[in-house]
Amino acid sequence: MLFFKKPTKVIQMTKTKILITFYIIFLCTNKTFAINLQKFHFSNSPTFATVEDGLLSDGLITTDYKYIVIGSYNYVRAPFIKIDGGNRKVDIIEWMHTFNFGGAYRISDNLQIGASTFATFERVIPTSGSEDVEVTKLGDTTLDLKYKFFEKNKMAVSLTPKLYLGTGDEEYFTSNKETGYYLGFALDKAFSWFQFTFNLGHKQNNGAEYLQVNHKNQLHFSIGLLAPFTDNLDITAEFYRDTPYDSSNKQIPSEANIGLRYKYSNDTALFSGVGVGSTEESNSTDMRLYAGIKFFPSNKVKNEKVLKEELSYGKLYRVDEIYFDTAKDTMTEVEELKLGRIFEHIKNDPYISKLVIEGYASRIGETKKNKKLSERRSLQVKNFLELRGMSISNIQIVAYGNEKSDKVNLNRTLDRKVMLRIYRSR
Repeated sequence: MLFFKKPTKVIQMTKTKILITFYIIFLCTNKTFAINLQKFHFSNSPTFATVEDGLLSDGLITTDYKYIVIGSYNYVRAPFIKIDGGNRKVDIIEWMHTFNFGGAYRISDNLQIGASTFATFERVIPTSGSEDVEVTKLGDTTLDLKYKFFEKNKMAVSLTPKLYLGTGDEEYFTSNKETGYYLGFALDKAFSWFQFTFNLGHKQNNGAEYLQVNHKNQLHFSIGLLAPFTDNLDITAEFYRDTPYDSSNKQIPSEANIGLRYKYSNDTALFSGVGVGSTEESNSTDMRLYAGIKFFPSNKVKNEKVLKEELSYGKLYRVDEIYFDTAKDTMTEVEELKLGRIFEHIKNDPYISKLVIEGYASRIGETKKNKKLSERRSLQVKNFLELRGMSISNIQIVAYGNEKSDKVNLNRTLDRKVMLRIYRSR
C-alpha cells in the first residue's frame, strides 16, 4: 500500500458514527415525510447513487469512463393521497412502480452531458366513485450538463444547469407540458474513507402550478454521502429538499434515502436502498424501495499486460510520465515538481493497490548501457517517493532500455522517461 493507513479501529468507529447519524435522521423524518406523488424525476431517481462519480479526478470511485448508462426501479406505496385538482384528474394513488432510464457522455475531463426519463405503472382510485384502474404513463425528461471549473485537494466545483422537458402526461405530471430549467452548482469532495456531494440551485417551471401544487419557483438543496465498507461495497445516503420562495406555499417536495452500492465489476455497479419523501411537511410517512444498475465502460485503450494486471490489482487509475535529459538519471527541477504533485495525490489514498515504475531510454548509445540507464531512472523515482515518507509495499520496477523506443527517430526526447502506472482496488 502506498499510504500511511489510519488504524482500522478508528476508521470503523468513524464509519459507525456516520451510520448512526444517518439512521437517526432517517427515524426523525419518519413522522414528517410522505411520498412525493407529483413524481418529479429527481425524486424517482436517487441522484447520488447513480452519478456519484461526477467529474472529481481523485474521488474514491472515480473511473475513466467515456459514458454512463443507468437503469433503476422504484416501488412506492402511497395509500389515499390525492394527485391534484383543477383541470387535472382528482384521483388517489394506492401504489406505483417507476422505471428510470438515463445516461451521460463525458466530452472531456471537465465537461459531461446527460439525459434521463422515466415511466410509471400505478393503481389509481378515482374520486368519482368508478372502479379502480391501473395505468401506465411516460414521465418528463431531464437534460443536464456538468462543467467542472475548479479542482484542488480532491475537491471539485462544477456548474450543473438542467432543462426539464414536459414529455409526460399533463394530467399526471407537474410540468403541465411546459419546459422548466435549473441553474446551480455541485461541490464534490473526497476524503480517505468517505466522500460527499452538495448541490444548490434555482428551479423554475411556469407551468408547474395547479390548485394544490405550486412548484413554479423553488430553491433546490441536496447532499449525499458515500462511505466504503469493503473494496466492493459502499453505503450511500442522500437528502434533498425543494423549498418554494413563497413562504405561504406549503408544498415542499423533499426526500431522504439510504442504500448500498456494490461494485460488480470494474465497469458495472449495482445499487439499492429505501427512502421516504413528501409533498407537504405535514403529511404522514410512506416508504419506497429502489434498485438499479450502472454501466460505465472504460475509455482507455489497454494492452494485454495492463488487462492482466487489472485482474490482480484493480482498475488502472492513472498513467504519468517523468522525463530525463540525454544520458542522465537525475530529474530536472521541473520534473521533480511534477512527481511531487503526483505524490500528493496518491500518498494517503487507501485504495492504491499497485505502482509500476517503468524506465525507458532512447536509441542513442549501447543497448546494455541503456538498459542500466533506464533502471537507474526507475530507482531514482522510487527513491524520490520513499524519501518523502511514502510506504511502498506493492511496487514493481521495470527497465526496458531502448526496447520500446521510437524505431525511426534515434534521439526521441519522449523515449527518455519513467512511466508510472498506478492501480486502485476501487
